Formats: sequence, C-alpha cells, structure tokens
Amino acid sequence: MMKRCAFLLLLLAVCLGSFAEVRKIVGTAGDKAVKAYLKKIPQQAEGFYLKVTPKETVVAGRDESGLFYGLQAAEDIQKSQIQKSKYKEVNLLDEEGTSFEIRDWPSVACRGVIEGFYGNPWSHQDRLRQFEFYGKHRLNIYVYGPKDDPYHRAHWRDPYPEAEAAKLKELVEAAHKNRVQFVWAIHPGGDIKWNKQDSLAVVNKLSLMYGLGIRTFAVFFDDIGGEGARAEKQAGLMNYLTDNFVSKHKDVEPLIICPTQYNKAWSGGDYLSILGTQMYPEVRIMWTGNSVVDMIERDDMEWINAQIKRKAFIWLNYPVNDYCQSRLLMGKTYGNGLDIADLVSGFCSNPMEYAEASKVSLYSIADYCWNMPAYDAEKSWENAIAELMPTSKEAFRLFCDNNVDLGKTAHGLRREGESSGWGKVPNDHYFRALVTEADALLADSISQPEMLREIKPWVETMRLLGQSGLQVFYMQRALQQKDSIGFVAHYRALQKLEEKQKGIVSRDYEGSVVKAKPVVSGTVVTPWVKAMTVQLVKDYKHLYSYGLEFFPQQAVEDGRYYIMYEGKFLTDVNASPDRDGDFPVFVAEADTVNPQRQLWNIEFVPETERFKITNAQDGRYINELGSFWANKNTKPYNAEWNTYIFTKTPEGYTIQCAGRASGNWFVEDDRIKNGKQSSVFKIKAP
Repeated sequence: MMKRCAFLLLLLAVCLGSFAEVRKIVGTAGDKAVKAYLKKIPQQAEGFYLKVTPKETVVAGRDESGLFYGLQAAEDIQKSQIQKSKYKEVNLLDEEGTSFEIRDWPSVACRGVIEGFYGNPWSHQDRLRQFEFYGKHRLNIYVYGPKDDPYHRAHWRDPYPEAEAAKLKELVEAAHKNRVQFVWAIHPGGDIKWNKQDSLAVVNKLSLMYGLGIRTFAVFFDDIGGEGARAEKQAGLMNYLTDNFVSKHKDVEPLIICPTQYNKAWSGGDYLSILGTQMYPEVRIMWTGNSVVDMIERDDMEWINAQIKRKAFIWLNYPVNDYCQSRLLMGKTYGNGLDIADLVSGFCSNPMEYAEASKVSLYSIADYCWNMPAYDAEKSWENAIAELMPTSKEAFRLFCDNNVDLGKTAHGLRREGESSGWGKVPNDHYFRALVTEADALLADSISQPEMLREIKPWVETMRLLGQSGLQVFYMQRALQQKDSIGFVAHYRALQKLEEKQKGIVSRDYEGSVVKAKPVVSGTVVTPWVKAMTVQLVKDYKHLYSYGLEFFPQQAVEDGRYYIMYEGKFLTDVNASPDRDGDFPVFVAEADTVNPQRQLWNIEFVPETERFKITNAQDGRYINELGSFWANKNTKPYNAEWNTYIFTKTPEGYTIQCAGRASGNWFVEDDRIKNGKQSSVFKIKAP
C-alpha cells in the first residue's frame, strides 16, 4: 500500500508540479484521503473525480486505473483550457472557469488494440511506444496475435526462445505500467488434435506465458478449416482451459476466443449456437461484424448477441491494411454506432503494420470507446493530427487527407472524403501544395523520426504526385498554346517522375514479409493524373506528328474497325439503341446496305487504360459475356467489367476481358464466348 501511494504521489507531483502552493488530495475509493469525496466518485470501474480550485486539487479514482486517468486529466487541463466536451460531467464552480469538478468514466470496459494483421509484425520498440500511447489515451487492453509470429501460430506448442521470452516479459511489464492488459493469444486451430495431449499442450504454453507476467489469454480459431473448425471441440477446449488453467489462478481474467465463424457473412449451420450454449458464459467471443471488414452498428450487435448468448467482443478490422497494402488509412474513423456500448464486452481495433501511422485512427478509437455517445469523428481526427505531428500540423493534415480510401478490395469497405480540397482550388495550386507540404514533412524527420520513418515512402510518393500533376498541367497548357515541343518535353519529364515512383518501396529490406508500392490519393488525384495524361496524349496525336516515338503505342489506335474471324464480320444483326439482351454474331457477307452494323468503335479508356467496344450503328457496348447490355438503365457501361486488352500477334489480335472480368474471347457457333481458350481476330479499318 505504501509503495502504491508513493508512486501515485510522485506521479501527482510530476503532473501538477507547477501548483506548488496548491493543496493536493489523491487516492482511490476506500482511501482515507478521499473519504470526503466518496459520493462524488463514479461507481463505474476506471471512473474518476477531479476537482480543481485555486487552492486545492482533488483526484479520486474508483480504482487505481481511475486514479491514473484522473491524474492524466489534471495534467492535460494544466497544459490547456478545459474542454467540456471531452468529459462526461463537468461542473463549473465559478464564472471564470478556474474552479470546476469533473466526473468521468468509460463507455466500454475493455478498449484497445489487437495486433492481429498479416505482414511484418510490430517491432519491440513499436510496441513499447504503443503502450505509452494507450496509457495516455485510456486504452486498457492489447491483444498480441500477429499472424507471422511462429510461436503464436505455426509452432504454438513450442516455448519461445529465451531471448524472445525476455522481450515479451519486458512488453508485459511496460503494458501493465500503463494500465494496459497484455493479452497473449495462441492460434492452435491449424493442426490441433482434439485429444488430451494437445489440450495439455495448450495449458502448458499458457502456463509458460503466465510465468512471463501475462494474466489474460485468448485462443484463436480464425482463418482455418477442417477438424480445427469444429464448434463443439472448440467449446470443449475453452471449457477445459477454464477449468484446468484459469480457475487455478485467481489473477487470470476470463478467456477470449476468436471463432472460425467470426462474421455474419461467414456464419452458417449451428456453429455459433453451439459456442453460445456449450461454452462457459464467461468466455468472451470476438466478432468482426456483418463481414470480415465492417463497421459495427446496433442491429449487428443484437443479431450476434442472440446467437452466442452473451455480449460479443468486437474485433474491428480497421485501420488494418494487410489486404490493401499500397494504401495507408489515415482518414477519419467513422461508421460505428454511437449506441452500442451496452451491447459489447470489449472493443479492439486491428491496426496497420505501421504502428505510428495507426495512431491517427487509434486516437479516435480511444475517444469513441471512452465516451461513445459524444464521439465526433471529425474533431477527434483533427485532434489526433495536432497531437501526433504538432510541428508540421498542416502538412500532416494534407498528407492524411490524401491517404483515406482503401480502393476496390474483396472486402468492399470504402472511406469517403479523400483529397477533400481537390476541386476547391485550381489544380496547379493543389499540386504545388502536395509538393510543398511533402517537403515540410520530410524536413521534420528530426522532431518526429518514428512517424516519418514509417510514412516516408508515401510522403515521397505524395511529392512525386504533386510534381507529376504539375507536368500534366503544363502539358495541358502547352496543348492550348499549340506548343508541340513544350508538350513533348513535359511529357518526357512526367515519364521520368513515373520511373522514379516505380522505385519507391515500403519495407524494402531483407526478411520483410510484405513489401508495398505506395499509392497516394488512389481514388481521386492519382486516377485524375493518369486519365488526363492519356487523354492529352490522345488529343496531341490527333494534331501533331512531332515526337510520337516518345508516346506509348496502343495495340489499336482509336477508331472504327471491322472485327473479323476466319473471314466473317462481327455484326450487330438486331441493331437498335433500345434493344436489350441480344448479342452480335459473325456473318460471312459484308453488309453493303448498312455497313455501320459491322463497324465497331474501339476506344482507349483513360480511366482503366484498356479498350471499350461499341457498335457504330446503335452505340451499344459489348459486355464481358460477349453480349450487348442486359439492360441499358440497370446495367450501364461499367469500366471495371466492360473493358478489354488487345494483344497483337503475327496472325492478328487476341482480345482479353479485363478488369474484374477475366477470360479471353473465343468464337463458338458464330458468337463471342468468354473463357480460357482464345481465338485470333483481324482488326481492319474500313
């Protein structure tokens, strides 16, 4: 007790050192020092009461964590004016605001981070810095489960080597110092045998980790199949571990399980109900939402809680980017319901392998979990930027603003608002800002070395994007001024920038699990630069012959052509702009009455850098099935599906369905089919 009080008084002295003449009262509920304030202390775990007047400062916590957070609140207020919206209850005791009371407590009991991504695990120093950040921002749980740690997954039965175990022990101590539960997760499902020997092997491994100071444990069965995915066996193991390990240690928290069916889209059969009814109710069950990558709302929670007969423990797959590795996710954290605190047993965010960059979102996760009803995504994002990069705030804000969306992925999650300033100022101004602010960030590596070390490849990419955009702007101006020499010069300068961009790689070191090619503003500005470049080159080719050797040669130049197979003409036999669902066929005779039906507009599409094919008579496009549109209103032209790659061969051309539609064109029964085999076509100008 004396040791704890001495530590807390020392922390108070550090936090409130400038108030030398102020009376200081500090303690937790039950301590004599704060007995007079007992009714003011929130009943909730980790809650605190803070009173500040010119003569007195009182910090009283419901427990030691509450006191820890109360002391931090006192320090924050000492540094700046009180922000009433930051706390649940604020009572001003005078008109000047120099005297006030605060009562505050968390919305969610377990709030934190799960290191559960694929790719390069965080370094030892990454994790130490993370725990300091968690302590400061009132995140109280960290789940250790990096997929590429062999002693977590592939070699789960084996003990950590001595050196690795010593590092883990240091991490556990650092986490606990910052009031963070260190949860160690084991992933046995890939090769577990449902027998006594392997059950004992799990107990033995948990016992070894207990010896390192770990007091909370998780068992993962995610991303597996076969025998390891049997619900009744998983439930039986969790019950066995509870009886033979957890219950034998008074200081061990209830277990956490990540089930095989960890989201609604992957659920089926009686798997979830078996876990809910056969597994001890104290075991917490992780859940990612309606899909693998999803934001969580009240309806989602009500559905899963009914299945598992308990409150789900949320594993939020954001801002993790292991499935969109070229993008950093630095935008606002929004989309989770503000009314789900009473339906969750915990809320953890799965971050990026970039530990420092992840803090932009984790700052907001902390805000959200502490005071869910009052959470403001915009304000939290702005505050995170100001705290994480105070010496280059505006530059960092522009950087984050241009690294928001995930792009098109199999999981479907998108983020709005990328490059929010685009279109609000002239394009050349925006591009110059990208260059200027990237330079400012690169120059700030001394004051923010860890953050800049991580994001540097993307900062350099942002700089090159700005420079490339300026060259496109100069090309556009040269074309307007009929300056062919200038146009070609700027295009060649753009090519050099593109080559430099190709050489930028993140995590480009020996032993790296994943190496990423950075993309900045991949949804807004980068596509504009690419599309405008293609369009300007097309426009230039129509006007000038100078310097054409410097431009890419298209397999087919834009124009109207016959598409022929074995001497037959591809023909729109039922030409009509309002007709749906039919298909073109190859006919032997040339149409001399209405040749437009046999002519095809082949057009290079800047957005995709692939070709679109439409009939010259009625304008209908050919879709990925070799047919005309199924319905021009409900299924209009889609650049993801309805574009093609032409490849020139000695015999003619092959045509490949591109984008999301794979396969090659081949001819069967005089019509186009899509498949693995391919036919060779003649492309002839009329």
